[in-house]
Amino acid sequence: MRKILFILTMVASLSASVASAQQRCDSHHEDRPCYEHRGRHHRSPYFVSENKVFFDDREIKGASASGFSILRDGYAKDTWSVYYCGAKMDGASSNSFKVLGYGYAKDTWNVYYDGCKIDGASSDSFDVLSDCYAKDTWNVYFDGKKINGASSDSFKVLSDGYAKDTWSVYFDAVKIEGASPEGFKVLRDGYAKDTWNTYYFGRKID
Repeated sequence: MRKILFILTMVASLSASVASAQQRCDSHHEDRPCYEHRGRHHRSPYFVSENKVFFDDREIKGASASGFSILRDGYAKDTWSVYYCGAKMDGASSNSFKVLGYGYAKDTWNVYYDGCKIDGASSDSFDVLSDCYAKDTWNVYFDGKKINGASSDSFKVLSDGYAKDTWSVYFDAVKIEGASPEGFKVLRDGYAKDTWNTYYFGRKID
């Protein structure tokens, strides 16, 4: 009986952690007009009718209905162009365009976040992690922005928004001053600890 209760507790805790991570991701995009469509409704905001393509209630001028493909995270494409929230993405390659998740996407030459090019990001080596983190050979990103000083080689996402590299610990991409990456452990419900201190959503508890 105790074993069953333990398993049920662990499952509930894991589900809560996943929901918390997604909620944090959502909160970072509340100011983005298209984000409410990202994986949160079964109905796509795109609609193809005869020779026209629409996003919500407006026609996408120039979009090809015959070759139109609805992707995810607000992205779509036709034979020649790529769109984000109904707006054409200048320079994006339809042939090689791929949606990666968490708002990230790439083509042969560039990486994008919520439809915007990430300057300097390497398409060849770009990898989406979890909790809105991603990295390429040289840099680490959170919500499409580079985390200054983070080491791509050793960067590791933990859970509940926490992550670390060889030298530092981060919460939602913000470095936790004084936290020790060696032995750093995420507990639950936003709590974490290292050898000397306990943290709550990245803030040291006095």
